Amino acid sequence: MKINISTLLAILLMVSVADISIAEKDLGTGTESLLGGDLTDPEDDGKPEQDKNYDAKFTSNDEPGFGGGEFAFNVFDNVLGPSNDKWCCGKGGGAKEGMWVTAEFDKKYALTHFTVSSANDVPARDPLVWEVQGSNDGKKFTTIYSHDEKKPIWTQRLQVIRFDAGKDFKKQMVGYKFFRHITTETQSWPNGAYFQIGEIEYFGDTNFPVDPKSKLTSSWGRIKSNR
Repeated sequence: MKINISTLLAILLMVSVADISIAEKDLGTGTESLLGGDLTDPEDDGKPEQDKNYDAKFTSNDEPGFGGGEFAFNVFDNVLGPSNDKWCCGKGGGAKEGMWVTAEFDKKYALTHFTVSSANDVPARDPLVWEVQGSNDGKKFTTIYSHDEKKPIWTQRLQVIRFDAGKDFKKQMVGYKFFRHITTETQSWPNGAYFQIGEIEYFGDTNFPVDPKSKLTSSWGRIKSNR
């Protein structure tokens, strides 16, 4: 059977589009669909109301904290649901710097994969334009993954979506002590209660290349100290 060039191109296009569409992995809905054991709480024994047993320090520019309402740190409580199990709903009139929440660790990790989950209500509050970023000083952040489309990635409430290095974002060659999720646009931005997110899980390892300059400096330091 002969296949002309136009037919072959059409087939290749369909394959490439299919590959793109399945890159982001839908893990299902609800708390049971979360991976668990992420960098912020490897033992899954965090106590959100007391902010204890976490392996990270959290900061945010909107409602920092766990208890007392739909505060930012609820995205790390290992639970998907309404009220105190999500982060909602944004500063009235919009936030010029976006809505961000940051996890700080004691050592550097190369991000291998992460999940981001939708919250329980009002799809128009789902992030449209958002990024996951890394930093080593908590001030200067580098984009690891960015999403900028006309519709959210979620099609259901409390839906867990997984993103993998090498598929959805570049394999990381640098380790970071800070990981930040920042949203700069939703469908209802910036009117009223315009933002919400359910959960974030970060996963990584310490197997990333060492900067040759850094390695040379540390080696020279050891040589000098042994003289």
